[in-house]
Amino acid sequence: MNDHSLEFWRTLMEKGTACLGQTDYVKAENYFKRAVRIAHHLDVPLVKAFSLRLLATVQVKQGKTEIAEKGFREALQICEKVNNYKGMSEALAGLASVAVEKNNFENAIHFYCRAIEVYPLESPPLRLAMLYSDLGQAYSALERWQEAQDTYRKAMNLCHKFNYPKGEGELSVLIGEVHYQLEDKDQAILCIQHSCKVFAGSKEEVSLINSLQYYAFMMFELQRLEEALVALQRAVVLQMRNNLWEDVSESVYFMAKVLQGLGYLDETQYYLELSIKLCPDHELSLALRLQSLGRLMVRKEEYGQAKKYFLESAAIFELLGDDLRLGECYEYLAFLLDALGEEEESEYYRKESKRMIAGYHAHSLNAVQRLAEYYERRKQYLDALQCYWQSIEIARDIGYETMDLERAVQRVSRKVRQKKH
Repeated sequence: MNDHSLEFWRTLMEKGTACLGQTDYVKAENYFKRAVRIAHHLDVPLVKAFSLRLLATVQVKQGKTEIAEKGFREALQICEKVNNYKGMSEALAGLASVAVEKNNFENAIHFYCRAIEVYPLESPPLRLAMLYSDLGQAYSALERWQEAQDTYRKAMNLCHKFNYPKGEGELSVLIGEVHYQLEDKDQAILCIQHSCKVFAGSKEEVSLINSLQYYAFMMFELQRLEEALVALQRAVVLQMRNNLWEDVSESVYFMAKVLQGLGYLDETQYYLELSIKLCPDHELSLALRLQSLGRLMVRKEEYGQAKKYFLESAAIFELLGDDLRLGECYEYLAFLLDALGEEEESEYYRKESKRMIAGYHAHSLNAVQRLAEYYERRKQYLDALQCYWQSIEIARDIGYETMDLERAVQRVSRKVRQKKH
């Protein structure tokens, strides 16, 4: 073995791993490709397998699934020849990640189960916990809730046993999600409360924020609005402390809904305006906030202000081709203008509203779904999620199958969580 070549290989792998950690996948791929070329010359099986596996990992991150699958399979063959079970497990987990990227969750389950089966007892237990967690998410994607829950618990027990509170808290959230899907709201709440306690105790503030938001959502769904408000207030304080201003915009927007439910209209207006001020440059997010503010102004009988906000939101919805929401804005404008005595303009918006909503039923499902896919490609996952949920509502209204759309919601929800972590 050439010591100089080995040292150069090690340097390339370290640089590639650093880029991988910084999510600079293009640069990481370049380093790993060079490392693979050197590994071929070194002719050390495990060096070659390790290089191929990390190269394939960054290729999956970029959506290059076919070439990544080839790399993982080659790494697996090398490890099988030399009976390296840890390497086999990692290569199988890599093949599972390719299957997840292709939305082939049955295959993902097969590969994760094999990865767990061959994982050596003497290898790090927290890596095994991660494999169980990934397997649980594949079960969840197929709505195999009991298997998901059992698998998550194995992962959580390992995290608890080997003192990894962040992992324990995250898995408690995942178990809570399963309980929520099974309509066991009380157990779901207990799981989220446990995750909040774990994250608070371990100073994991970003993870604590996510759990507080989830808890607030559950409380909102159950109409326990005071408890939802307290959780959101804690989340916003932590977001501000961590300079997560885009997240602050989302949280105070949600807080405004809670406050409106409690009847605190002035406070609702304040937080809606703050949400608009902090809103990132995402067209749909801004339009929805403006529309909400317009509705609030109607409730406060401040019709001139309401008209202004509805016109602003309508302009954005028209640009996006969102006929349903545009029709809703026109419907509100017709009501407002009628209240202001502007009958001719009111009649115009009433007709436009009917035209938009009629056209929506004919064309909007595909349009909103395309919009969701557009946002997903641009990694605007919250906007994509809102559009996919809207697509499900439309499909149900007209009697269409919603299974593919529900899977899209699950896929994008995972991406939201991954982005936050």
